[in-house]
Amino acid sequence: MKILKFGFKLVLFIFPLIIIILLINYARLYVTYYFNKKNYDETFSIKGNTRNYVPQGLAYSNEYNIILQTSYNGNHDTSMLYIIDYKNGKLLKKLKLRENNNKDNIKHVGGITTDNNKVWIVNDYKVSEYSLIEILETNNSFIKSIGDYKLINRGDFCLYDSDILWIGEFFLNPFYRVPDNNPLLIGYNYKNAIDYKKPDYIVSLPKMVQGMAITDDNKFIFASSFTNLINSNLSIYDNPLKYKNNYYTVGNKKIPYYKFNSDNYINNIKVPPMAEGLFYKDNYLYVLFESSSDKYFYAYPKMNNIIKISINKLDKE
Repeated sequence: MKILKFGFKLVLFIFPLIIIILLINYARLYVTYYFNKKNYDETFSIKGNTRNYVPQGLAYSNEYNIILQTSYNGNHDTSMLYIIDYKNGKLLKKLKLRENNNKDNIKHVGGITTDNNKVWIVNDYKVSEYSLIEILETNNSFIKSIGDYKLINRGDFCLYDSDILWIGEFFLNPFYRVPDNNPLLIGYNYKNAIDYKKPDYIVSLPKMVQGMAITDDNKFIFASSFTNLINSNLSIYDNPLKYKNNYYTVGNKKIPYYKFNSDNYINNIKVPPMAEGLFYKDNYLYVLFESSSDKYFYAYPKMNNIIKISINKLDKE
């Protein structure tokens, strides 16, 4: 009986303490948001954030002047693709994502990227390839992939740039370890036919990366976030491929191995919690937030729009 009374008193003490800590944290987030929001502009509304859908990946096609956005469903409904007009932010169409076997993709889709011909969407340890022309021209309510392939790292985000398809992971890869035990960014040279089991580059990543972009002068930008209780980071690095590399063996192939670290780190700024996908265009960075989802009704500040931030605020050596 004494134990029960002690437990009850302990709960009465801990519960208010948790509430106080949360209120202090929300106040801290508000102050940071208030003083930092002058650094960016809110642009288009984020799509795919109702009925438990959670926005994730973001990409831009300069040939068609459109934004591509993905969302997964927290109740394991079909993941979605949204096509948005860059000129006015209007939704042009939304499509259910299907794999090549014609089954709905109900997984946690993540990053998306395009070379204006092909579209890549990653989820878990798989990458799916789609035809952009088919996406734009179809009258169906769904789009079927032209191929689905297993990855050697977990596919949480991706980016096509300068003939390289980059696929990165959020946490550690459980199947193999690299010397510094960090998440991995895998690069495939798209000048050749891609063999997803045989990468051309391996780069050690910062932790908790949700999305990436590359600038015109070949600098790498990462959005890092975790939970709605801490601010996200936008970090910029010099191109690691310019620096000395080691080698890492995958199968019987020696792969050049690089690192993002203090040698190539440039700068970092804070943005609101739950930053996800991003893309770079005309010296600006566009950032998506999953806090807009109705699944995260408790998130604060709730970012319902894609934000636009000048790269000059990041690129300060």
